[in-house]
Amino acid sequence: MKNFISLIINKHHIIVQYVIVLMSIFVITTLFPRQNFSYDFEVNKPWKYENLYASFTFPIKKSQDSIKAEEERLLNEIRPFYVYKSDIKAVVKKSFAELFEVTYNGWLQDSLLQLNKTDSVYYLETVFAVIDTIYNKGILELDDEHKVGQQNIREFNLMEEGSISAKKTNINNYFLDVKEACKYAYSYIRTLPDSSFSLIAGTLCNSLEANIMYDRSQTRKIMKTVTTNVIHTEGSVQRGELIIAQGALVKTKEYQILQSLRNVYENSEQNENSPDFLSEYYTDFGFFLITLIVIGMFVLFLQIFEKEVFMNLRKMIFILVAITSFLALISLLVSLQQTGKISISLYGVSFCIIPIVIKSFFGHRIAGYTHIVIILLTGFIVPVGFEFLFLHFVAGFVAIIISEKTHYWSHFFLAIGIIFLTYSIGYLGISFVQESAWSNIKFSNFGWLFVNATFTLLAYPLIPVFEKLFGFVSDITLVELSDLNKPLLRELAKTAPGTFWHSLQVANLAENAASEIGAKALLAKVGALYHDIGKMQRPAYFIENQRTAINPHDDLPYIESARIIKDHVISGIEMAKKERLPNVLIDFIRTHHGTTRIEYFYRQYAKANPDQNVDERLFRYAGPLPYSKETAVVMMADSIEAASRSLKNPTDEFINNLVDNIIQGKISQNQFENCDISFKDLTIIKKSFKKQLRSIY
Repeated sequence: MKNFISLIINKHHIIVQYVIVLMSIFVITTLFPRQNFSYDFEVNKPWKYENLYASFTFPIKKSQDSIKAEEERLLNEIRPFYVYKSDIKAVVKKSFAELFEVTYNGWLQDSLLQLNKTDSVYYLETVFAVIDTIYNKGILELDDEHKVGQQNIREFNLMEEGSISAKKTNINNYFLDVKEACKYAYSYIRTLPDSSFSLIAGTLCNSLEANIMYDRSQTRKIMKTVTTNVIHTEGSVQRGELIIAQGALVKTKEYQILQSLRNVYENSEQNENSPDFLSEYYTDFGFFLITLIVIGMFVLFLQIFEKEVFMNLRKMIFILVAITSFLALISLLVSLQQTGKISISLYGVSFCIIPIVIKSFFGHRIAGYTHIVIILLTGFIVPVGFEFLFLHFVAGFVAIIISEKTHYWSHFFLAIGIIFLTYSIGYLGISFVQESAWSNIKFSNFGWLFVNATFTLLAYPLIPVFEKLFGFVSDITLVELSDLNKPLLRELAKTAPGTFWHSLQVANLAENAASEIGAKALLAKVGALYHDIGKMQRPAYFIENQRTAINPHDDLPYIESARIIKDHVISGIEMAKKERLPNVLIDFIRTHHGTTRIEYFYRQYAKANPDQNVDERLFRYAGPLPYSKETAVVMMADSIEAASRSLKNPTDEFINNLVDNIIQGKISQNQFENCDISFKDLTIIKKSFKKQLRSIY
């Protein structure tokens, strides 16, 4: 038990690393679609997989176009329902009688003297006979939707008010409307005396109203019943039946069968025709294994080739969160797209953002491998073919390559243009292969690809955000910090001009040497610019700032002089923290002397005190040792530049010996044991330093 606890304590960092990795694997596993049917297929494209057999019996669903066409056909066969209101005739008679009595009663009393035995009863009976004739035929009030152009109905279903049965009736059997009925009334009432028939007919027309009217609710009810009863399937596929053979073209029929099978998996319920309920667990476990092997390979790559990143918890969390977050976004978009909530094309998703951001912090190799991981796992989420993944794969690597020098906005926009051009050429090539015709190309996707390339610009504003959150430093920030007009560098040039020019020379030496061995040249350059800022506290105590014969160390004990020299490291760290310089630059201040000895004052003290055992700690820098190629290069460049200033008339041999001796001295003092610099790197660095010094002198 003690051994187990001791193991956990000693290996807790590694354990935490792998716990985070496992958590990311579980999260990514939940992002995959919960179905067993993960084949990609298109109409008139070959089936890329092995022969597919039905593992259970399932119905073949009709296509949406077929269902819609059948619904439209059935709806066109439906005749609208009109209701016959029998009580309207009595209402009209009553209305006419009231109007007749009020309007014409006085007039009729006078006209009886002239019309010879004609009385009001005769008029009412005549008009009532006309009303009976009209309503026996019926007044039909057509709905507006049945009057449009050539769509006028010829037949409709007629039903008595309150009845549930109807009969098909021809429109020619009825008056079309009140206007037609009024014309009929005029012609019928002409038998009355000329002086009165038109007035009586006019009163009748004002009383007429339709008794056959559109029953919208009944019609809608029947239409809904018809569309609901449309059969959405046509036949079925039996268990064990061959659905499609490998290499066969996916024609319309096969496409519909495959879609039906996919729908069964997506909407599976526990019945005899649905997949085994255990299949969901098999699917989850399968996706877990897929994610495990992909993320596992990525972690193994980091552990072997990028150990510094692997051992840094913040960096590991950032990379895994970036991968997981992007896959979650893709999964969400696919889900919303399939449910019809959005109509965004997946071609509009910028796959280049993550590799650009990762490259800015960790370099090309990690960015490229991260992009591969995203593409591989995306293939199991998006319902598209290899061509889609190929396009984003190529564009992502182009983005990594061209983002090498995107330190200015003009470079950003040039990079976006190149990314869009890559997408366009790739999509055009894929379209020609698939469609074999210019007219069949979906040009709308070029718009989405342009949106995709434009959104890639978001990578650059995101970089400083992630810098603040995770404490990283990007090339963009390094370029900004290398500006000699930065307050700290301006103050260094003003307060300690000799140290400033020394730092510039060290920066040039370090930048070229780092570039030669494949290290981060920009980081080495900026680190060298700031490595000696601590000398601003007491500039006169450093030889490069002494412009007279007066040396303040002449009046100090050797131990005190050594302390002042050592303190410039501590002062530099304090100043850098106050100015909020990134930790990666502060590390150059900490490590540029490592644990080397302040040789001059050590030897002078030993010479002055031959009988004493010298405590080297008083004359040795506290460290730490350089931990990277860049910090090691700056350490060497600092010592070599300082030593080279004592050269009066240097020769090639003198320069060669100077460089070789200083670097050999660092090796003999074990100053490089914490960084992964090789003897091959040191040979290249020596050549670079010698070449630069020859150019200077």
